[in-house]
Amino acid sequence: MTQFLFVLTILALTYVFGHCSLGDSFPSYRNCVVECSQKRCDKDGIRYKRSCCLVVLEVFKWKCSENCKYDCMWPMVEGLVERDWPVPQFHGKVWPFKRLLGLQEPASVAFSLLNLFTNLIMFNRFKEQIRFTLPSCNIWSLYTLVSANCWFWSAVFHGRDTMFTELMDYISAYAMVLFAFYTIGHRILLYSNQIVKNTFMIICSLAFIYHSLYLLTTEYDYKYNMTTNLLVGAVTGTAMLIWAVLNRRRMGHGKYLIFYVLGMTLASLLELADFPPLLWTFDAHSLWHLATAPNAYFMYK
Repeated sequence: MTQFLFVLTILALTYVFGHCSLGDSFPSYRNCVVECSQKRCDKDGIRYKRSCCLVVLEVFKWKCSENCKYDCMWPMVEGLVERDWPVPQFHGKVWPFKRLLGLQEPASVAFSLLNLFTNLIMFNRFKEQIRFTLPSCNIWSLYTLVSANCWFWSAVFHGRDTMFTELMDYISAYAMVLFAFYTIGHRILLYSNQIVKNTFMIICSLAFIYHSLYLLTTEYDYKYNMTTNLLVGAVTGTAMLIWAVLNRRRMGHGKYLIFYVLGMTLASLLELADFPPLLWTFDAHSLWHLATAPNAYFMYK
């Protein structure tokens, strides 16, 4: 069900990315950014006129104009908090976040890496308890690689949001969404004719290629991306639950899949409980990343 919850994440993020943020519209904020850019930045807004920023910001390629927006955001936020007014959105992000060592959303980075390591640790335990001759062993090995790649790019994207990291995050997320669909389909078709299984594999491969090329060759269509992930995720989650319920007596481990789907569904409620980040670091989305990590235990069980 990870794929379904990733879609919820994409739903929340892409809506914001496609619309102007309220915080950016304040005249005082806009004036601050203009004055800062004129005073600090070169004409392209990329480099500083003179060295004045931390080395770590250079490492993550933060442009001078982007740092001006970041620096001008906080006086605005502090003023609103002092007046007990709602905190608005800035820079296309859901909430303002305090950077840590140059990382844009440090909590989401940390918890994405936690998911990465949890999957790798559980897969290592998985390998110790199964026979490599089992028909689905290679499938689950590949599933781990796809999941690890997804969580890696999630961490990179939350660490530094650029057009490239956004694209890689979306493609990697869809890869995990679609491969989860393939795993349950593979399990259902395990004893089917080889032609049927190969046809199913080809269809899934073509679906991934088409979706990736669409994102690569066109301007981001967030609605299309969200809808595609949501549809595949819903079908996958439903198939997982049906298979687990039907086989819970014949295969005792099926109950773990039920726990996994339910756990991930409950975790997704955090995506609906949007609120300003605690300590300007922990928002609902980062806590969703934290809540998904333990569910890898049930998936590999």
